[in-house]
Amino acid sequence: MSGSSDVIMHFGPEADKPEIVTALEKLTKLHALTIEDLFIKWEQFSNQRHQTHTDLTSKNIDDFKHFLQLQMEKRANLVSSTSKIKLSTKKPVLKKSLNSSPLFGLSIPRTPTLKKRKLHDPSSVSGSKKTFSAGSEVELSEKGNSSLKLEFTPGLLENSEDVKVPPLDAKSIDVTTLNPSTFQTPTTNTPTALKQSTTGGKILDSLNPESIEISPGNLNTSLDPTGELPFNEAKVEPFYDAKKYRFRTMRQNLQEASDVLDDQIDSFAKIIQNHYKLSPNDFADPTIQSQSEIYTVGRIVPDSPTYDKFLNPESLALETSRIGGVGRRVRLDLSQINELSLFLGQIVALKGKNANGDYFTVDSTLTLPYPNSPVSTPQELQEYQANLEGSSLKVIVTCGPYFADDSFSLELLQDFISRINNEAKPHVLIMFGPFIDITHPLIASGKLPNFPQFKAQPKTLDELFSKLFAPILKTISSHIQVILIPSTRDAISNHAAYPQASLLRKSLQLPKKNFKCVTNPSSFQINEIYFGCSNVDTFKDLKEVIKGGTTSSRYRLDRVSEHILQQRRYYPVFPGSIRTRVKAENSSVKKKTNYMKNNEEKVYEHISGVDLDVGYLGLTEFVGGFSPDIMIIPSELQYFARVVQNVVVINPGKFIRATGNRGSYAQITVTSPDLEDGKLTLIEGEEPVYLHNVWKRARVDLITS
Repeated sequence: MSGSSDVIMHFGPEADKPEIVTALEKLTKLHALTIEDLFIKWEQFSNQRHQTHTDLTSKNIDDFKHFLQLQMEKRANLVSSTSKIKLSTKKPVLKKSLNSSPLFGLSIPRTPTLKKRKLHDPSSVSGSKKTFSAGSEVELSEKGNSSLKLEFTPGLLENSEDVKVPPLDAKSIDVTTLNPSTFQTPTTNTPTALKQSTTGGKILDSLNPESIEISPGNLNTSLDPTGELPFNEAKVEPFYDAKKYRFRTMRQNLQEASDVLDDQIDSFAKIIQNHYKLSPNDFADPTIQSQSEIYTVGRIVPDSPTYDKFLNPESLALETSRIGGVGRRVRLDLSQINELSLFLGQIVALKGKNANGDYFTVDSTLTLPYPNSPVSTPQELQEYQANLEGSSLKVIVTCGPYFADDSFSLELLQDFISRINNEAKPHVLIMFGPFIDITHPLIASGKLPNFPQFKAQPKTLDELFSKLFAPILKTISSHIQVILIPSTRDAISNHAAYPQASLLRKSLQLPKKNFKCVTNPSSFQINEIYFGCSNVDTFKDLKEVIKGGTTSSRYRLDRVSEHILQQRRYYPVFPGSIRTRVKAENSSVKKKTNYMKNNEEKVYEHISGVDLDVGYLGLTEFVGGFSPDIMIIPSELQYFARVVQNVVVINPGKFIRATGNRGSYAQITVTSPDLEDGKLTLIEGEEPVYLHNVWKRARVDLITS
């Protein structure tokens, strides 16, 4: 059969034109395709244009050439994405028409299939009632062939100079006027200052260093006359119901999960309605065709369930609740919005219309209101001031892991505890896990070394903690209150889902006097200061879809912090992240997948992740609907301390790097509340209360461990 006849047989009599036949034959030679394969590509092209039949015209063939070219570039990018790529490389974005089938999800998805490029090597990273706002009360109630050496080898540069970091001043920070040129996006590489640090205790960066002196700490260890609480000690009070966190994992009920996701949308719909003083009639179903503008509240989702983590403004959809839209989804047309920052799982309020029943055209976005700030009465503030005898509060925050990838040496931790006992003397020490990391290379490979200091070698990971880790923790001064927050990667935790129950202090053989185990996330008060802590990497996992120069020029950590505050959840991303690594090659697996090409031959295995238990996501929300004074969320990104919307946001960094280099920790100093110095804001009412304004009274130092 001649080439011309073959073309006509597949493309029909419409192709019986010399110029059409010639053009199609050139494409088969150019792309090394058979006529049958070319026709399949033509059907894909026609389907993408959402047409049942596309005429074989010169213009359409030119568009078809462009379509094939984009597919070729796309495959090339998939191959190149497995190699090391410079951070400045611009990723191609495949833009597509907004015209699509009204049957959502049944047409070709607009989500590009570009793989997310790796920017780093994972091995290189390591009950009483209380008034909180005016007029309201809340009832409180990594696998490699690692050596098995036991000795810790820092591998640090000697006789190096510290890198000077310009301090941050909370008084001068205004998130609306920040100059982006003065900031750099943090990476997971070891910061230069840490690489050049040979000793611990050196300040790397500071927030508010000019106006506030570092607290001397807990100097008075005399006993209280009642014998219950020594003078100059801070009062720690949790604000959560620990029993609610002790749920069974791996038995998630789909109906319960659906109800929780629905409740998130419906609760924000009420907040938006009250904040903007809207009528219930102003809200309608965005999936129904209408020529009228409406308001709607929903969750940002990808336009296709097969998305591969790379999104753009044209590949987003809105998921409604059962009340707001029978739980259906509708694609979003954001072409009229100049500035936006969206991410998967975000609850948004939009104004627009669905004129053709196909997609919802957004005319404007409604900014979600920030939660209220906690307050205290004058009597409570005076009591806390007297408790510390007018001195400032000192809190130190660390985050695991606490030993390197090739060793179980805790010399660095021992040195740190010696310094806080004799020099720093904090009132409170907050320690985030993981304490025994289940993904540690030696643990994951089962190559636990022999510990010559033990007569009986530890047989379980729990014994490893009690024999190796616990004795060191017990050397912490009894005048320092220690708060332990677990990680989902903790081998000593029997609860590996987020939200996560607290560790069992008795099982860990830790003293009751000064050790407290709290949940993940947890909300607690140290004197008048409200702390919000979460041990999942929200700053790394929250991937934004950004549009607009003003939005993209702002410091990313500020944007992410604002998202957390607006969403009123410590982990607003949905679905949660998954941490994977390339599985070792297996001949049987390779034989079964010999048809796969390039990077598709790689088999990935799940290591860890945020491991959300959707049915209990309500436990990850801000308690009482108010924001914390200090929010601590450890991250693999570089340490930082910033003021965002009057909230001090801190990432203490990792205590030790995977290579054994020194990491960092945070030291917080908060001056005593003084009703006369003007740093507290009075709110008039039936009972006068004061805003804590901790961001004015706090100094944060980021220090080498």
